[in-house]
Amino acid sequence: MSESNLLGIFIALSVSIFVMMIAKYENKIVQKILHWLPAILLTFLIPGVLSFVFDLSLENIVLHDWSKAYIYPITIFCIMSSMSLAQLKIVGLKPLILFFIGSFTIAVIPALLFMLYYLGNEQMADLWKGIIPIVGSWIGGSSSMLVLKEYVAVREDLFLSVLLLDNMIQNIVMIFLFQIIRRTDEYNQKFNISQPISFSEKEQNQNRIQKNPYLSVLIAVGLTALVVAMEFSFITNVIILSITGLVVGNVFRFWSFDINLKIGSVGIILIMSILGLKLKFNDFELPMILILFMINWMIINIAVIAFFNYKLKISMAWGPIAMMANIGGISTSPALASAYDQRLMPHAVVLAIVSMATGTFWGFLTTLLIESQL
Repeated sequence: MSESNLLGIFIALSVSIFVMMIAKYENKIVQKILHWLPAILLTFLIPGVLSFVFDLSLENIVLHDWSKAYIYPITIFCIMSSMSLAQLKIVGLKPLILFFIGSFTIAVIPALLFMLYYLGNEQMADLWKGIIPIVGSWIGGSSSMLVLKEYVAVREDLFLSVLLLDNMIQNIVMIFLFQIIRRTDEYNQKFNISQPISFSEKEQNQNRIQKNPYLSVLIAVGLTALVVAMEFSFITNVIILSITGLVVGNVFRFWSFDINLKIGSVGIILIMSILGLKLKFNDFELPMILILFMINWMIINIAVIAFFNYKLKISMAWGPIAMMANIGGISTSPALASAYDQRLMPHAVVLAIVSMATGTFWGFLTTLLIESQL
């Protein structure tokens, strides 16, 4: 194996381990830095910085092929198999409808905005691919974002712009949503919403069957290896592993959702560090038209969620929770829910997992709608 390949492997592994270690480091300064510069962005930036400082050329090493062929598949399977469909009943029908309206809006609005922006600025003909990973990030999180990046072949400098803008907008919206959800009772009274949020301890604690993490991991690796050995295309692998993971995780009663979610999280960090080896800072820029596009996109999404939250006549807490489950994730959505009522945290976790499971497919829809206009 060449020195470049060995160096790339060393950097990717070292950065991944370093980021995972500091993410667990309970220091206020470190955690504040990670709040604005999250682990996934840091993992992408550090290899790029090292390549830039030491003038390394690691964009064509074999590690990138290994990542796409092996690390992506096991990561996708583990994340999809970590979703428990049985837990959906604790959320309720109307909050689920609101959540999926939010997902639909995130996926469809960029196609409509693209039509307007494309007519006014030819630059969008080159930038539209950067929109697709954002759909994946806002609905599905990091795993969907990475799959969709590969799906539309987003170049690394544009992907860095997407990561930075995505992080900034998510943080600003999160601060806004925290302020809104704290005033839930006030809004409920103002809009004459009297339907309470029901809490069932029986439903929340129903899944206490003994789990087997070792057998779960063995099956995950075996099924992923079987699919990879069939040598389908990348997207075919994504679809097969997504569906298989979802089915397996909910058929086997011993399945450990926790261990598979942890494996998937590690896989995402490792993939991002490998992608960072391709990053070239010489080509980096933040296109103003993309900034305006994302701001308009988010404002419309907020307006749609607020409108249907009111029309469905459910507690105004569900709007921020549904939105954060889509654009935030499995850590931020329960944190937001707890700002109103800690008993809502399991509901927020379930919605975040549903978001994580569906984001890639919403991204496929956005791609289809935009490509039809080109």
